[in-house]
Amino acid sequence: IRPSSNPLISLRIVAEGPDAADKWIAATCGPGDVVITSDIPLADRCLKAGAAVLQHDGQPLTPENIGNRLATRDLMTDLRAANPFMQGGGKGFTKADRSRFLDALERAIRAAARG
Repeated sequence: IRPSSNPLISLRIVAEGPDAADKWIAATCGPGDVVITSDIPLADRCLKAGAAVLQHDGQPLTPENIGNRLATRDLMTDLRAANPFMQGGGKGFTKADRSRFLDALERAIRAAARG
């Protein structure tokens, strides 16, 4: 991966191991940060640290909706474990999804800057 030359972007290399990057993100994020992730457990930890969290499609994850998202994730994990033929079938990322994400990101950044 080639690091970006943008001064607002930095490359961090973490130790090897399961969820090492997630642990670093959750430990270092906080108020004023915006985290983009579809990893629901990571989102939960970031919210608890005070960061704003968006999914890749622009949907905000909040303290009010993260509990339902965690429960749904756990349910789907159990269903997939019970049925090995059940395959995930996510939809493709559309131009409308990109537009919605960019709009949500702009709002999140402005809100974080206001503090």
